[in-house]
Amino acid sequence: MKDLSKNRVFVAIVFLIVCFLVTGNFSFTQEKSDEDLQKEYAPILGEYTFQTEGGSFTLKFYIESGDLWADSGDGRPATMKPIEGEEFVFTAEDPISGLFKIEFMKNDQGEYTLCHVSNEAMGLEVEGTKIK
Repeated sequence: MKDLSKNRVFVAIVFLIVCFLVTGNFSFTQEKSDEDLQKEYAPILGEYTFQTEGGSFTLKFYIESGDLWADSGDGRPATMKPIEGEEFVFTAEDPISGLFKIEFMKNDQGEYTLCHVSNEAMGLEVEGTKIK
């Protein structure tokens, strides 16, 4: 009789696991929708212009397919990953240029209109302003 009870418990557990897998009621990480990300990152989204010794360039920050992206228009937009414990500070990996650190900062009026981008391997340290 004991073996029959153990089998029923085992079958019940397996059944519950299969139900969760089939119905999709499981998640190891909670993914956010594009709409949720748009709201979360609204203060920093948009285009920023940067001045360098060689001229200027523009970076566009946007939400697509559940991720925050940085795009310089070179055909290689990079997914931005938040740095834990930091507000609006990210890393972005480019297969050619390496790892970038991107930090958004507030202006004197308390709005996120400044962006600092660095890439140690390139010796890049540049600050840009949001295009209104």
